Amino acid sequence: MVEAVEEAVGWFETYLCRPHEGVGRPGAVCPFMVPALRADGVRVHVSPGGAGLDGLLSAVDAMVEVLRGGGWPTSNRALHAVVAVLPDLPQADEELLDHVQEKVRTRLAREGMMLGQFHSRCGQGAARNPGFPVSRSPIPMLALRWMALHDVLFVHDDPDRFAAYEERFGTVYRSGRTVDPLFARLYQQAHR
Repeated sequence: MVEAVEEAVGWFETYLCRPHEGVGRPGAVCPFMVPALRADGVRVHVSPGGAGLDGLLSAVDAMVEVLRGGGWPTSNRALHAVVAVLPDLPQADEELLDHVQEKVRTRLAREGMMLGQFHSRCGQGAARNPGFPVSRSPIPMLALRWMALHDVLFVHDDPDRFAAYEERFGTVYRSGRTVDPLFARLYQQAHR
């Protein structure tokens, strides 16, 4: 179990926290991960992976409770994340993580949360380069964090998820504050 957590954290440090030309923009693959790790805001645990879809959905519910819970070293919720590492999930079943993410993402968005899935065959493309499979990892895992301004990249194409996003971040766009031009374009397209 310790080895699985170490493998996941090593992947965070050697991949997520570093630039990669495939993502289509400068900076770390996951700009969130660098400050979150620095603030000790990432809780990583091993979760059973052989319980099928229902077991994975239960794992997500447990992650939600941890994210909502207290005892975080930093009070900045934007730096809180829960990662469930699933070393026992057979490679043939890794696509279950895609199904879990799709099944719960609207409910979680309404609660102000975002869930990502990572595995060796994940086809999730980078937001600025859909042809680059950004979420491929050496070990299967799910990651849950609070919704952030950049999440318009992931919610703009669904009215329910966008409504949850707009409720939280609409004032940023209406205030005239400068935001990434891609965020502004996607926000405007979704707002129509």
